[in-house]
Amino acid sequence: MSVRKTVLVAAAAALLASTAFAWASPPEQITVPLSRPGQPGALIVNHVRGNVTVIAYDGDAVVVSAAPAEPAPDRDGSAKGLTWVAAGEIRLSATESGNTVTVITNSESKTIDLRVHVPRTFNLKLSLEDNGRIEVDGVTGEMEVNNVNGHVRLDRVSGSALVSTVDGDIVCRFEKISPGLPLAFTSVYGKIDVAFPSDADLTVRMKTDQGSVFSDFEIALAPRKSLEEPAGKAGSRRISLEEWTSGKIGRGGNDVLLKTFEGNIYIRKVNKAGKP
Repeated sequence: MSVRKTVLVAAAAALLASTAFAWASPPEQITVPLSRPGQPGALIVNHVRGNVTVIAYDGDAVVVSAAPAEPAPDRDGSAKGLTWVAAGEIRLSATESGNTVTVITNSESKTIDLRVHVPRTFNLKLSLEDNGRIEVDGVTGEMEVNNVNGHVRLDRVSGSALVSTVDGDIVCRFEKISPGLPLAFTSVYGKIDVAFPSDADLTVRMKTDQGSVFSDFEIALAPRKSLEEPAGKAGSRRISLEEWTSGKIGRGGNDVLLKTFEGNIYIRKVNKAGKP
C-alpha cells in the first residue's frame, strides 16, 4: 500500500470514529481521492430522503459516510423481538473527474443520512427533496443549496451562497465576505436568519409577505419607488409602492437578496447568529 493511500485510509477511519455517535446505525464509508489534490474542487449531491451534512477538514480527499435511518416498526409485528440488520440497505458510490465529486445513493427508496468531509476550499451543489436537513460547516467556496422540505444551516462559511427552501428555515453564519460574490436566500414557509461580520459592506434587498424584518446592523434604507401599471378597466392605472425594500450596510457592497413569503427575516452581526 502506498504512503498516500495509507494516509487516506487512516484519515477516513479517524473521521468515521469521531462522528459515529451521531448515526442511527453504523455508517459505511468510501474515500474518493482527487485528481488534483491541494487544489479547489466541487461536490455534487442530489439527495431524496435523509440528512446531508458537509464538513470541511484538513485533508485532500473527499470522505463520504452514509447510514440508513432506522425503519418504522412493521405493521403486522413480524419483526418483534428481532434485531434490525442495517448492513446492505444502502447503495453508495461516487464519481470523480477533474476534482468534481458526485455522490450517488439509493435515497429515492431509503432514508439515508450522508456526512461528507471535504477540503476546506470546495464548491458545493447540494439538493434535497424530502425528509431531511442540509448542514454545512467551515467550507469556503461557491455554494448552491436547495432543500424542498427541511432546514438549511451554513455555519462558519465564506464565499458565495445561493440558498433556497420551500418548507424550512435558512440559518447562515459567514466568517468572511468575499467582495463581488452574490448572496441570495429565499424561502416560502420558513424564516431567514443570516449573520455577517460586523464590518461587512453589503447592499441588501428584502421582501417578506407575511413576516417582518429585524437587524442589529444600521441599514441606510433607500426610498421605495412608485410603480405604475394598468388596472382592470381600459385606461385605468394603478399606482403602488414597489414590494422590495433596499438599503446599504456599511458602505454597500455585495448584493444580498432575502425573500420569504411567510417567515421573518433576521440580519445579525456574526456573534449573534441564531439557530433553526
